[in-house]
Amino acid sequence: MTRLSAAQQQVRSDFLQQVGDGRLDKPAAEGSALPNLSYTCDDFFRLEQQTVFRDNWVFAGFAHRLERSGDMQPVEIAGQPVVLVRTADDSIRAFHNVCRHRGARLVTECRNSSKFVCPNHAWSYSLEGKLIARPHFHGGERHDVNSSECHRADLVEIRSATWHDWVFVNIGGEAEAFESCIAPISAKLEGYDLTALRFADALEFELAANWKLAIENFIEPYHVFSCHPWLNGFVGMDERVAPTFERRVLSCGYEFKATDPARGGELPWFPGLPPEKQNRGDWFVLFPNFAFEIFPDQVDVFVAWPQAADSCRETIALYFVGDGASAEKYSDARAHVIQNWNDLNHEDIGVVERMQSGRNSEGFDGGVLSPYWDPVLQQFARLLVESVGEEPVGGT
Repeated sequence: MTRLSAAQQQVRSDFLQQVGDGRLDKPAAEGSALPNLSYTCDDFFRLEQQTVFRDNWVFAGFAHRLERSGDMQPVEIAGQPVVLVRTADDSIRAFHNVCRHRGARLVTECRNSSKFVCPNHAWSYSLEGKLIARPHFHGGERHDVNSSECHRADLVEIRSATWHDWVFVNIGGEAEAFESCIAPISAKLEGYDLTALRFADALEFELAANWKLAIENFIEPYHVFSCHPWLNGFVGMDERVAPTFERRVLSCGYEFKATDPARGGELPWFPGLPPEKQNRGDWFVLFPNFAFEIFPDQVDVFVAWPQAADSCRETIALYFVGDGASAEKYSDARAHVIQNWNDLNHEDIGVVERMQSGRNSEGFDGGVLSPYWDPVLQQFARLLVESVGEEPVGGT
């Protein structure tokens, strides 16, 4: 774990004291979830960056945006500059996005190049992060090209994994193997040929709310009947089941009686889809902030990017099967699905921002929970406590 500031140590102590009241160990009907300070405090937000987003596998970018060897994309994860790059062997790797000389950012915008070149002193590195040359390093016209003698000047690589079109990084380097982390989701995707997916479009939203509220709202279906008229008509509350969880994965799903243009209606389906998957929708959260839904004709990725204690940015990336992603004959069908997601998320934004406002009230601090719908919120809270605290707290 990285060194924390005095303010971060104090807010962690305050937070652990508040969740140490048993709220997460009691059954949902008797307990509650996260305290207000975890949604409103700037020092807690910075603490999360140093713990939650440093020590877990965190979504960093889309592989389709790194199509060719030399494609580079700068991102920020856990408050740190990171660069993703596709190398000559067609793999995607991640590096700390700083020159080893004076710490200048190497890449400031998406681009393609055969190597990394620092804009300050033109130090150059291979796509694999190895130092190539340092101009005038030993004096005027005395260049250093014997990089084999100075391995400590190579770029610092970050542990990364690519799963389908999604790139994840673990800056701390000590999280469990990504394959183990994602296993509870992978096990539920049998029968879906994800290689048939093609990226179609992405929606971006700015929210005046903490990132955790966006993720909690995504996995909690209790609000559907009062906030989403179309969605409630598609699958009513009596047809919905409670979310479940396994380790760092939260999940939920339903069966629908009839298809709809927005959910498995007019677009191509996954090839060879088993009968039991032809009327299902399932959605998942990989802690902390990556989520996606899968239907017979689409996958919709949802990412909540932390911006500040009281703001986040959401990305919804939409994938369709084969020609469904780009063929002209499906343009109206795609537009229908995309508009539906846009409308649903705008309905959610109002919900989430009202909850953020409520986190400033002394009349709320963790909630009175539903024993049916809300145990998943306690699990999310336990995962956060485990990441922030020195020792795991409650749950499995």
